[in-house]
Amino acid sequence: MTNTSNRRLAAVAAFLFTATASSNPVYSQESRIEEIMVVAEKRDESLQDVSQAITAITELDLETRNINSFVDLSALAPGLTVSKNEGFKTVVSIRGVGNETNQNAVAAPSVAYHMDGIFIASPFSLQSDFIDVERIEVLRGPQGTLFGQNSTGGAINVISKEPSLDSLEGKADVTVGNYGLTKTRASINIPFSDSLASRTSVSLTSRDGFSQNVFNGQELDDADHTSFRTDWLLELSDTSSLRVFGQYFDADNNGAAIKGFYDTTPDRRKLSQNTLSKYQLESKIVGGIGEFDLGYATLKALASWQKDEIYVVRDNDRHNLFHDPSSVAATAPFYVGVEFNPESQIQETNTFEINMISNEPFNGVFDWIIGAFYMDQEIEGHIREFLDDNFNGVYDGTFADPYFDTSYSNMFPASMLPAGLSPGQIPGGAGDWGFMSDNYPTRESYSVYGQTTFNVSDALRIIAGARYTDDTVESYVNNFFGGQIGNLEKTSTKTTGRLAFEYDLGLNSMIYSSFTLGFKPGGSNLTYGYTEAEDASMGNAIAPPLVFPTFESESVTAYEVGIKSDFIDGRMRANVAAFFYQYDDLQFQATDPDVFRGGVANIPGSEMKGAEAEIIGILTDELTLDFKAAILDSEVTTDFETLDNVKANSTIPAPPWCSPVGYLGFCYEDLRYANRENIRGNELAKSPDLTASLRLQHQTGLSSGHTLTSTIDYIHRGSFQQRVINHPLIDTVEDYNLLNLTTGLDSESGTWGFDIMLYNLTDEDGINSAMTDVFGVNATGIELIPPRQIMGRLSYSF
Repeated sequence: MTNTSNRRLAAVAAFLFTATASSNPVYSQESRIEEIMVVAEKRDESLQDVSQAITAITELDLETRNINSFVDLSALAPGLTVSKNEGFKTVVSIRGVGNETNQNAVAAPSVAYHMDGIFIASPFSLQSDFIDVERIEVLRGPQGTLFGQNSTGGAINVISKEPSLDSLEGKADVTVGNYGLTKTRASINIPFSDSLASRTSVSLTSRDGFSQNVFNGQELDDADHTSFRTDWLLELSDTSSLRVFGQYFDADNNGAAIKGFYDTTPDRRKLSQNTLSKYQLESKIVGGIGEFDLGYATLKALASWQKDEIYVVRDNDRHNLFHDPSSVAATAPFYVGVEFNPESQIQETNTFEINMISNEPFNGVFDWIIGAFYMDQEIEGHIREFLDDNFNGVYDGTFADPYFDTSYSNMFPASMLPAGLSPGQIPGGAGDWGFMSDNYPTRESYSVYGQTTFNVSDALRIIAGARYTDDTVESYVNNFFGGQIGNLEKTSTKTTGRLAFEYDLGLNSMIYSSFTLGFKPGGSNLTYGYTEAEDASMGNAIAPPLVFPTFESESVTAYEVGIKSDFIDGRMRANVAAFFYQYDDLQFQATDPDVFRGGVANIPGSEMKGAEAEIIGILTDELTLDFKAAILDSEVTTDFETLDNVKANSTIPAPPWCSPVGYLGFCYEDLRYANRENIRGNELAKSPDLTASLRLQHQTGLSSGHTLTSTIDYIHRGSFQQRVINHPLIDTVEDYNLLNLTTGLDSESGTWGFDIMLYNLTDEDGINSAMTDVFGVNATGIELIPPRQIMGRLSYSF
C-alpha cells in the first residue's frame, strides 16, 4: 500500500470525525462518568471500590471497537496480550504471564476464563465468537483465592445478558463489508410470566480469507461461524432463582495463514505451502446457576457441562520449498516436508462450584465469602503426521490409519502387517508416516476457599483470603508407532491466598496495596527424552534428558500498589497500579536432545515489574477520552540451561548421515545437547515493554433528534519475544499500531441505527504473534492481524 493512499484514508477519517463536532451539541451540566458494577470478587461492587487492577469492557465498547472474539481484546486492557498460535489456539497473557505450554493438552493456561461465573476449562473455547455479551471484566494479577488455579496471570470474566422478566424486547443487525463479509445477529427476550423468561441469541458470520496460499489457491484466515445461545430464568420465589443456559459455537474454515520464516513469497498475506488446510471447531456449554437468599447471606451453586471438538489439517513445516532448490539449501542441513493430517482433540469437562456470600457484615465489621470448587476433565487427542521421507515433494506410499478404520487396540493390528512383524511395529513400505500419537489425559481438581474483609473503620479495610487446591492429572500415551507407551500421573497441591489493605483518601479516592500468591498445577508430557541408560541400550548417542515425563506446578508471588480516583465532579477518572512479581517454576515448552521429543519444563526463577494507567475523561459534554497504557520489564533471574530446537537441528551434519535414518538425528543427540544455553537474563515470552490505547469519542444530538457518534481508536502493541529462548532472528515479534474509526447514527427513538466501521485504517500487516515448533522440523511461522476492513452495520431494536 502506498503512503499516498494512507494519507488519503487518514484525511477521510479526520473529515468524518470532525464533521460530527460541527453538529448541534446536546449540553448537560450533569455529565459524569458512568458507574460500572463488576463481580470481580464474586459479588456486585463498583469498579472503583475493588482493590484490584480491573478493566471493564462494556457492550458499547464491544460494538464501537468491533470486538468479536478474544483476539480482538489485545492491548485494550493495560498489559493484555492475546496471541494466535499454531493456527487453532489462542494464548492470553496478562502482565507477561500466559500459556507458554500450548502444545501440551494437559498444561493449563495462566489466565482463567469464566463465563457468568463458571470456569471454562478448554483453551479451544477462546476461539469462539462473543455472543450477547453485557460486559467483559479483565482482572490483572494472580487470582489466588476466589478464582483459584490457572489464574497466575489473571482472569477474564465474560458476563452475558440475563433474561429479563420486565418486557418483550429484541435486537437484530446485519453487517456487510469487504472480503465478502456478512454477519447477521439477532436476540430476543421473552417474559412468559411473572416468574419465567428466556433470552435467545444467534450469530452467523461468513467471510472470505484475508490471505492466500499461492501454491494451491486456497484462501486462508476465512470465517464460516455459527453461534447460538439460549438462557432461561425461573424465579422460584421472592428469594430464590434458577438460571439455565446453553451455548453453541461451530466453525468450519479453511484454516489460518501461518507464513513460514523462509517463505519468500512476496506480500505478507501470501504464502506457499503444499497442504490443503482445514479447521473445524464445535464448542458446547450447558450451565446452571441457582441463587438462594438466606437473609444473612446468599447461597449460589454453579454447575456446567462443556465439550469442545477440534479437527485441524495444517502444513507443519510452514513451507513448500521444493519449487526453489536454493531455498532448500538455505535451511541446511536439510528441508523435509511435514503435514499434520489430522490433529484432532476432544475435551469434555464437568464443573461444580458452591459458595456463600454475606449480605451484611458479621458482627457489623466482617464481610465474607466461602466456597468450594470441583472439576473433572477428559481429553482424547490424536495426531497423524506425514513426513516426506524420500524428499520427493509429495506424501506417498501411505496406508490406511488403523485408529480411524478399526477399533483401536495396537498401533498396527496384525491383519495389516507383513509376515514376520508383530503388532506395534512399522510395516515395511509404510511410506511417509512421520509420527503418530494417541493420548487420553484426565484431570480431577478440587479446592476450598474463603475470604473476609475487616472494616477497621469507615476509611480502612483489611482483606485476607486463602484457597487450598488438590489437582491430579493421569495420562495414557501411545507415541512413535508404539515405541513410547506409558501411564503417567502428577498430583499438585497448593495453598494460595491474598492479603490487601484499602484506605479511602476521600469520598471518591482509594489507595490500596496487596500481596497475592497464584498457582498453576503441574502435569504430564506427551513426549519426553530418553534417559542416558535408555539411549545406551538403543545404541543412540548418549545425552542427558532435558524434558521429563512430568513437570512441576508454577506459582507467582505478586506485590501491587494502586490508586483509584474520580475527580472534577466525576468527570475524570484515573486508576494507576504498579507491581512486582516473583515467578517460580515457570512452565514453558522445551526441546530434548532426543529428536522429535519435547514437552513442558520449568524455569526455576523469573521476575517482572511494571506500571499501568487507565484515564477516562469527559472533556466536554460531547467529547470523551479513554487512555490506557502499561509498561513491563521481565527477565529470567536464575541460571537455567535449555535447548533451542532450531540451533539443535542446525548441528546435524550434511550427508552422508549415520545409520539408520541419521537425518532425523537419532545418532546425534550428543551434538544437539552441546547446543544448550543459559537463558539467565532473557526476556520472558509475550511480554511487550509497552501496550497502549487511546480512544476519542464524540457524541452529539442533531436537529432531527437523531444522535451522531464518532469514535477514533489508536492501539499500540509493543514488540516482544515469542519464546524465552530470545533467538535473535526468529523470536522477536515487531510492534504494530492500529487506527480504527467508527461513525454511527442512532434514531431519536433508539429503534434503529447505522454504523460505518473502518478497522486497521492504514492497512498495517502487523504480526499478531510467531510460533516455533519444539518438535520435529522446528518450523517457525507468523500470523498477522486482520487487514483493513470497511464495514457497514444496520441495526433495529424494539
